[in-house]
Amino acid sequence: MKLKENIFLGTTDKKFQVSDCAISLVNYTKPVSEDWHSHEDIHLSLILQGGNLESRKNQDVQVSPGRIMAYNQGEIHRNRFTAFPSKNLNLEFKSDFFSKNEADFSALTLSNWENEKAYISLIKVYYELQINDIYSIDTIDSLLQSLFIKENISSNKPLWLNRLQEIIEDRWDEFIPLDELAATLNIHPVTISKYFKKFYRGTLGDYMRRIKVHRALYYLFHTEMSITEIALRCGFSDHSHMIRIFKLYIGFNPKRIRKI
Repeated sequence: MKLKENIFLGTTDKKFQVSDCAISLVNYTKPVSEDWHSHEDIHLSLILQGGNLESRKNQDVQVSPGRIMAYNQGEIHRNRFTAFPSKNLNLEFKSDFFSKNEADFSALTLSNWENEKAYISLIKVYYELQINDIYSIDTIDSLLQSLFIKENISSNKPLWLNRLQEIIEDRWDEFIPLDELAATLNIHPVTISKYFKKFYRGTLGDYMRRIKVHRALYYLFHTEMSITEIALRCGFSDHSHMIRIFKLYIGFNPKRIRKI
C-alpha cells in the first residue's frame, strides 16, 4: 500500500506547508491498518506521544516518545501494537527541497549526539507551529535545512555577517524576509542561515524576536504605554502575539513583568 502526500494511517489534526515540506500533526486514538505500506516522499516522524512496534525488512524497532523515524521514498514498513493515544509530528519532503537547499537526505544522522541535535531542531519546529507568526516560515525552513546539511563552515566570521546584523538592528521593528536579506547582501539564503546559526547560536527568526522582546522590555519598565501600544510599537502583530513570545523567551507575560 502506497500512501499519497499528506495521507497517514492516523487522524491528521493540523497541516502546514513550508517551502517544499508538508508538516502534519497526526493522532492515533483507535486501531489502524497494520499492513505494510510506504510513502511517496522522503518522510520523517518525531514521536511526541505513545509509540508502536515498527517493522522494516527483517528488523523490529520499539518506537517511543522522542524517537525520530526516517524513511526514504517508497521505503516499506509497518506499525503494530500502537499505544493509544499516540501523536506524531510528520514531515514530508519533496525532491525540490533538497536541490534548492543543496541538502542531502543521507546527511541526516540519527545516532548519539546527532540524534539529540535533530530532536531539538524538530521540537523547535513543533513550537514554531504553535507560535505561527511572520518569522515562523523562515525559521522552520532554516531548522529543516540544518537536518540535512553537513556543516563545513570556516571558523572565521565573514564580514557580511556584521552588515547583516546592522540591517536587522536598524530595522528591528520590521519583518525582513530572508530572500530580501539575501538579495541585499548578494549571499545565498542557505549560506545566510548556516552561518547565522553558527555564529549567533540560533535562527534569524529567533534573533529578530529577541530584539523585539528587549525593546519591549524597555517600554514596559520606562514608559506608561499600554501593552497593546508597546506590542504595535515593537512590531508584534497584536497584544496576544506579544504575550506568546514573552512567555516563550522570558517565561512571564508582559503584565507580570511590569509589576516586578
